[in-house]
Amino acid sequence: MSIPRRIGICFAFAFALLCVSAMESVEAATFANFSADRHNRFLGDDSLNPNFWLDHALLTGVAVQRAVLISPQHYVTATHTGMINPTFVAADGTRHTYTADSSTILQTTLQNDFLLSNGTTLLAGTSHNSDLLLVKLDAPVPLADGITPLAVLGGGYFDMLGRSMIVQGQNSQFGSDTIDFTQTVELNTGAITESVIYRWDDPLGGGGLDELTLVGGDSGEGSFIELGGQYVFTGTNMGIATDSETMEKFSFNNFVSPYVDLIATEVSADGFSISVVAVPEPSMAWAMLTTLGFGWARRRTKRSRLRGQVTQAVPSGATPHASTGLCDRS
Repeated sequence: MSIPRRIGICFAFAFALLCVSAMESVEAATFANFSADRHNRFLGDDSLNPNFWLDHALLTGVAVQRAVLISPQHYVTATHTGMINPTFVAADGTRHTYTADSSTILQTTLQNDFLLSNGTTLLAGTSHNSDLLLVKLDAPVPLADGITPLAVLGGGYFDMLGRSMIVQGQNSQFGSDTIDFTQTVELNTGAITESVIYRWDDPLGGGGLDELTLVGGDSGEGSFIELGGQYVFTGTNMGIATDSETMEKFSFNNFVSPYVDLIATEVSADGFSISVVAVPEPSMAWAMLTTLGFGWARRRTKRSRLRGQVTQAVPSGATPHASTGLCDRS
């Protein structure tokens, strides 16, 4: 059952991360405390970085760029970046490149009416292209290659609030951030997609050692949650927006859980299955914190709401627009 909720800060429009300005430093713009020794998955010679903060053996299904393997013959990326021939790296550092054959844009079925930036209302129950692209390889990945598909996250929107999410940036750099909001959003590519949203806290004295904010060029890279000793696929990098009054930055990632059934159906048609890992039920203490969090979100709106024009962090002629609120999809 879908339970509509409203919180004070409601995003409906984000800019796709299509490119990086030639004058923009990726490392400085992305990480609060960038360390090549800690955050780079690979060394300069493309070998595995022995000091990397994540477990290489758990990342074999995460491509060098813009692809996360979820079955022996299927990977997921962002729709607006398109399919590629992905390269995956085994735990021993051996690289394997595979050929993409076809793709399917996953569809978003609206649970509530949705107001577009142009004033048009999309009706509840209608389906629209999302920013999640399921890609089929021309042949299954051989077991001998040592590339293991990732499990896919299942669960509701509210289960994600306050959780730490691992985020892959371009150049195989990895950081993390805390999920602040979950929202159906309109992307400037026209996609209507389910999203998790996280704020860049570092300039405000928050954040942490690995905090990052997305920049142009990060689209299509994967995001994950660590559960039960594995990295579980939660979605792909999608877009960014900046509050024109407070100048706070927000990053948007596609949220895969609402699309799990669609993915499972597509994958099973090719003779495969996906592994779905459900988000653990929140404890009573966490449930109380979540309830308090909604009040906090409403108060924070006074300085965090997107108002009028948004500062464009990447080239775009689009205008942001606020719309519908939070929906629990559990």
